[in-house]
Amino acid sequence: MVSNFPKLKRPAFFFITVLLSFSPLSAQIRLSDRNEILWVPLTASIKLNKQFALHAEYQWRRADFGKTWQQSLARTGITWNQSENIAFQAGYGWILTYNYGDYPMGKFGTIEEHRLHQQVQIKSKLNDTKNELITRIRLEQRWVDNGVRILVNRIRLMQRLNIPFKISGKDFYASLMDEVFIGWGQPLGMNVFDQNRLYGLMGWKISEKFSLEAGVLNQILQQPGPVYFNRTPTPVFQYNTGLVLGLVMKL
Repeated sequence: MVSNFPKLKRPAFFFITVLLSFSPLSAQIRLSDRNEILWVPLTASIKLNKQFALHAEYQWRRADFGKTWQQSLARTGITWNQSENIAFQAGYGWILTYNYGDYPMGKFGTIEEHRLHQQVQIKSKLNDTKNELITRIRLEQRWVDNGVRILVNRIRLMQRLNIPFKISGKDFYASLMDEVFIGWGQPLGMNVFDQNRLYGLMGWKISEKFSLEAGVLNQILQQPGPVYFNRTPTPVFQYNTGLVLGLVMKL
């Protein structure tokens, strides 16, 4: 079968991390909170017919080398595959964020969040290779309860480069992925820049239905509220690094 992937003359893959890291925010006085994390995502796409699929996802996120909770995330949605290369999705997520690190975010313990999202995902082939570039744009409406329930909005831009290869006849791939999160609207708090995630992953395609992924993650996250340091409201930036161990299912 001939693929209808568009072929790009030049690689379009780029990262926004550096631009954000050296933005005017970097000149402000800030508090740093460094944590070691472990994320275990389980993701399933269940085919309903030729165009529609059910998305189901759970992410078990831990802090302190996996000893304590960081976050529990459950998400579901409906995906419309408009073509082989373009897919739209709408869905719902339920998230619990726990207190961890030197500057816990929860005023009364766990922060509960209900979230709606809408996204478009586009796949492209790089030049004449099998290397695949995935671009995803996601809008989120987040009802966050940290003692008071508020509605905040966020846009996420993700780019992921997949490089397939074989070892002893088995299918593997290397992935490099970056995703930036930007908030807008009121009440937003301090974090117009919400966070950035940079991943390096290795994947083993066990079959057409199952893939295992393992790699490293660097997360830069600005907490939504300041900490009063010397009576001055001071932003807190988390610098979280750790491991990702995931299972991807296409059923």
